[in-house]
Amino acid sequence: MSMPVRMAMLAALSLGCERAEVIEPDAGPVPTDLGRADVGAPKLDLGVPPDAGTATSEAGLDAPDDAPAEAGVDAPDDAPAEAGVDAPAEVDAPRDVGPPRTLTCGSAARIEDPAGDTVIVGNEAGGRFTLVLDVPIANVGVIARRPVDLTLNGDFVLGARVVHFVGEGAAASTLYAPRGVALERAGTPAAPFADVNGHATMSCASDCEPGRVPGERGCNSGAQIITYFQRRFGEGRRMTHLQTSTLDGLYIFAGRGGCCLP
Repeated sequence: MSMPVRMAMLAALSLGCERAEVIEPDAGPVPTDLGRADVGAPKLDLGVPPDAGTATSEAGLDAPDDAPAEAGVDAPDDAPAEAGVDAPAEVDAPRDVGPPRTLTCGSAARIEDPAGDTVIVGNEAGGRFTLVLDVPIANVGVIARRPVDLTLNGDFVLGARVVHFVGEGAAASTLYAPRGVALERAGTPAAPFADVNGHATMSCASDCEPGRVPGERGCNSGAQIITYFQRRFGEGRRMTHLQTSTLDGLYIFAGRGGCCLP
């Protein structure tokens, strides 16, 4: 399914991030087929063939170089080819992310601020997932070591304003969202404060179970992650979800709360 691409280059923010492109889906949920690469028309050689010569007409007079060639007469080099035109380049099929899965935190599900307008999602493995905005959400923060493909949808998707990617996977991450949603990539800036349990730069998230030390995996502590996004978006964090494993195929509902998973 083809999708129009909107490029928006905006000024850098105080956190050192830059605005980047947002891919606007035509309609519906997460795209399952990104389609073939658009390689455009074959490149044409507009130069004069070096040894084309002149074609001879039946009357024996010199004919213009671009006259149709008779049988046995060489055609100009720039004549359209019947076969042999390069086909569009093949691209890899979309990665299989498995069947859709709905995030279920069970009794561990937590909503920090029922009126909050910010959602934070983080992990280490990255992955392709959908954030369903079933409540009003303006700001989305994502931290991951591997690239993330994030699709926004839901009844309140048109109210989303900013998606902010940070971490080692930020540069290669992709956003599918309505027109008007700003995408920010912040790379790996310094963590907002030193933490013996967390990494010195904003790199990734792992689970935040008691006794675990994210810094041992080169990831940030939960406190570093929350503080980082609080400084970007301010107060009003509705929910935070952190895990180590891939987000592939996951549907996260903003109104149901988040948790810490392996």
